[in-house]
Amino acid sequence: MRNITPVIALGLALFAGPTVRADTVDVTSTTLLTVGEQTRGGVPGEKPELVTVAPAYEILNIAARGVTNPIAKDLQLVVSTWGSYELADRRWDNGTGSDLTGDVMTGYLSGRLLGDALTLRLGRAHVMTGVARMIQLDGGEAIVTLPFGVRLSGYAGAPVSQRFGTRSGVRSWNPVAGDLAYGGRAAVFVPISGYAGRGLDVGASANFVEDGGDPVRQEVGADFRLQPLAKNLTLSGFGSYSLYDERFSEGNAAVSWTVQPRLHLTADWRFTAPDLFLARNSILSVFSTERRNDIGGGVRYELQHGLEVGADYHLAIEPGEDGDFYGHIVEASLDWERGHTSAGGEVFYRDQLENGYVGGRLFGRQDLGKLFAAADVLGYFFREQVNGEDYSISGTLTAGVELAKGFSAVIAGRAGMTPFLEQTYDVMAKLVYNQTYRIREVR
Repeated sequence: MRNITPVIALGLALFAGPTVRADTVDVTSTTLLTVGEQTRGGVPGEKPELVTVAPAYEILNIAARGVTNPIAKDLQLVVSTWGSYELADRRWDNGTGSDLTGDVMTGYLSGRLLGDALTLRLGRAHVMTGVARMIQLDGGEAIVTLPFGVRLSGYAGAPVSQRFGTRSGVRSWNPVAGDLAYGGRAAVFVPISGYAGRGLDVGASANFVEDGGDPVRQEVGADFRLQPLAKNLTLSGFGSYSLYDERFSEGNAAVSWTVQPRLHLTADWRFTAPDLFLARNSILSVFSTERRNDIGGGVRYELQHGLEVGADYHLAIEPGEDGDFYGHIVEASLDWERGHTSAGGEVFYRDQLENGYVGGRLFGRQDLGKLFAAADVLGYFFREQVNGEDYSISGTLTAGVELAKGFSAVIAGRAGMTPFLEQTYDVMAKLVYNQTYRIREVR
């Protein structure tokens, strides 16, 4: 595991010191076994081979907060990692040539300096700044808070190498392949008297990714969020532009309004260029739609305590051979909850250029002390056949129990008939440990 960042080793060494400790340590460990079916090989007109896969996972998350140190305030160490072993045939999406694989998803140190004016984060983490699009980096991020509501942030590093493999865009599994990424955001917040958080937040950001000097992503963007009157009304917007391609990659605007405690309305518009969401060195970009617009809104209303209905409609505009195609996306839901019982249903309809479907979902959950049971059924009926099939139906049954001292266990089974498998199943067994340790009381 040669690509673990040095800061993780630094953090482990920090905890090895006899005088260093944290106020709070949150630990979550999940042991997971799934058994199911996957297809292998096959050419058009021939039935593919069906094999059984059974990967076993161990997922470990540790977050230590309030680490004592002479430099930074609120020093934190966060580590999230996983490993898996193939007990049967190797999954096609294993990502390596070995039965044993794993990765470090997050591993960083963060703290505040200069009287909370500077926040530093070093290690492996996701960057959520402006047009960074949740990019995962081995590097660092700095956030500076200045007077008059000005806030500056910047980041630099190498896009994460998934499963400790190559960072190359040709051979990697990385969502954003490359060897260098950098960018940042400049923003200003103009408060409006009334309550904390009310006002206008406006920002501009940039994101650049390179692979061996070649451009992978070059984007700039702007965003805003406004609460003009009260907490029940929020307006927001975002736009991004690809400098390399010289066209817009995304734009959206949304209004969220709680008219009264029981009634909530939304309205939004979103423009996307899906091919620009992918890295320029990804072969998948040539198969993506060039642009898409979605315009619509939704409503949710609480009929009575524990019973809520919702509806949503969007007009979807896509480019077609004979001009724009106007599709429709409609969803409706009913949710009910009383005591330890919850249930609900959804219906949905989608009419788009390539295909469409009508479908529905029914689900429910019952809690019985430390036990719970849940069921979920999902079905789709296609406008055009997919692999000669008109529909897809799957169902899941889940049961769990809370064990002693932070342990809980869950088992789930799913079966269905899909356009890809005449009959399919998978079974999951999960053992979870979740505990918070308070080393000393913070006063």
